[in-house]
Amino acid sequence: MRNLKKTAWVVVCILTVGLLWGCTSDADMKAYLQALLDTSYKNDTTTFVKIKLGTADEAKTLYEQGIDTGVSSFCSRLGVSEDYKDEFRQLYMDMLKMVRYQVGDAQKQSDGSYIVTVSYEKMNIFKPTLELYQQNVAALANEWMTNTDNPPSEEEKMKEVVLQFKKSMETVLAEVQYNEAETMTIRIELVDKLYTPNTDDVAQLEKVLFDGE
Repeated sequence: MRNLKKTAWVVVCILTVGLLWGCTSDADMKAYLQALLDTSYKNDTTTFVKIKLGTADEAKTLYEQGIDTGVSSFCSRLGVSEDYKDEFRQLYMDMLKMVRYQVGDAQKQSDGSYIVTVSYEKMNIFKPTLELYQQNVAALANEWMTNTDNPPSEEEKMKEVVLQFKKSMETVLAEVQYNEAETMTIRIELVDKLYTPNTDDVAQLEKVLFDGE
């Protein structure tokens, strides 16, 4: 496994859905960002549909595309084959659903953009998972060394090592801990008559939601 502190990704498919310029307000921008985040992380299309960014089916399609991209990146950064994508897909979705954020007030800026405050609690998932995983793999290695009568093949060992990470992460996620709440801001920019979140700000939000860099 590669260094988990380098694990970071951006759910981009939904966060590129723009809001048309028109009769917008601070409340509209707050609802807009809420819709994008809820759909991206929690597969909750309620606000997405309410503010008419699209239909529930369209939102779910974008969500699935984002998950496909995210799982591929997740496996790549862990250093495991995409053959294990199906093994990690549900775990990845469960982890995203458990992120903690709260969209606060939006304030219009002199250039027409909006600044939206987001409160978040960092999820401590990767460091404890890695610690548990290392313990479990060490125990496995010891078991293999003592089991000389019917040792597993190298392919079987590799698969068990990969799935051991999944099991470790599931264990940690079941009782995952969070840091105290902090805040950051996301700029909603007007480009070609479409309001869209600043990509650097979105990437920063991804980083602070999890204990990875």
